[in-house]
This record gives sequence, C-alpha cells and structure tokens, in this order.
Amino acid sequence: MEEVIVSPLFSSALNFLSLGLSVVLLFAVAYLWSSNKNKTDELERIQTELRRVKKILSTLQEKVHEIREPKVVDEVPQAEPFGIDLSEPRPLQITPLAPQDPWLVFIDDFNKLAEDMKNRGQQMKCEKFVREYKLRILTYGGSMIFRPAIDVKDSDYWAFKCFDDEYAVVPNPMNPCDEELHTKGGLKEIFALNYESGVYKKYFVKLPAIFIQDQLKGWSMKSPGVANLERK
Repeated sequence: MEEVIVSPLFSSALNFLSLGLSVVLLFAVAYLWSSNKNKTDELERIQTELRRVKKILSTLQEKVHEIREPKVVDEVPQAEPFGIDLSEPRPLQITPLAPQDPWLVFIDDFNKLAEDMKNRGQQMKCEKFVREYKLRILTYGGSMIFRPAIDVKDSDYWAFKCFDDEYAVVPNPMNPCDEELHTKGGLKEIFALNYESGVYKKYFVKLPAIFIQDQLKGWSMKSPGVANLERK
C-alpha cells in the first residue's frame, strides 16, 4: 500500500482546529453546569422561603385561636329598623289583593261595540252582544222604574249581572243621546255625562251604573256611572 504523506502545515492546522474544538466544548460544559447549578440553587431558595412562610402562618393561626374562641350562635338577633320595637311577637299580616270588578271585560267590549256603531249591521252586532253576555234589556219608565224590553232595538238600557242581585247598567249604544233621552230618558240621573245640547252619537262608558234588583222593590241605584259622549 502506498503511504500517504501529510504536509507539516496541514498537520499544524488540524492540531489547531482540534485544540479550538476542545476549548469550545470545555466552555459549553462549564456553561451548562453553571446554569443547572443556578437553577437548582434558585429552586432550593424558593422552597426554603415557602416553608418559612407556611410556618409563620401556622403560628399566627394558633395565636388567633388562643385569643378568640369561636362562638356558636343558636339564635340570630332580630334587627330593629329605625327604632321599631320587635321584642313582642307580631302576627303575620297579609294584605289581600283588591277584588277585580266583575264588569271590567264587559265594559271594555261594550266600548268596542259602541265604537263600531257608525258601521253597517249595528243591530245584528248588538243582538249578538246581548246574547253572549246574557244581558237584561230594559226600557225606562221614569223615576228609576225599569221594565223588560221586547227586543234589543227598542231597549233603553242593558244590564249585566255581576252578582246575585247586582247589575252593571249601560245605555243602548244604538240610541243617540239627545235632549229628550238626556232629560226624560234617565241618562242625567243614571250617568255623569258631558252633555251640553244637541245630539251625541257615540258613548264611551268609564264606569257603569250599579243597580240592585229586588223582586219586590224593583231596581234601585247603588252608584251612578260615568260616560263620555261624542257627536260623531
């Protein structure tokens, strides 16, 4: 085999490179060892500090427990707002809701019907309304005397039954309010109206007139109604 001859210059270069690599590796090992050592020292320092703080907290809790013993409260004391004496037992007071007037829906539907009187077919609509609400149709004879009417068209007032003998009374919306109806037909006695003169064609009842119907004494007014009149 032929022997390979290496020049002195190349050999020196190889030696120098080998020495350089050795130095670099030495620094790398030293850096890694130093970095790991610093991390280990920092971790040990933190753990030591945590153990010290935990010990201090435990000592403080023991001292607080020695100073104030826990108290078990059987009954929570009742606060007395604004000087009100609550020492005496008070009965539970429940305020009942005000009873709703039984004629509210009836009056709402009546006003819708009265609004529709300017359109055609009003008599059929009124007859249907009287049937649905089972109204008593009445004529007025003066001096708070009422008599049963023959049909809806000829009636002066309609009576909606609220209770056994109590009725909510409204005018027949097909009859315009004129001077005769206002003066002789009972409207001014039965309702508080905004009538002045002439003819008013539309009713808007705010409150019905409440009547008591007795088999022997007849009809007696318990409270007058309130209604607004409109000319058109």
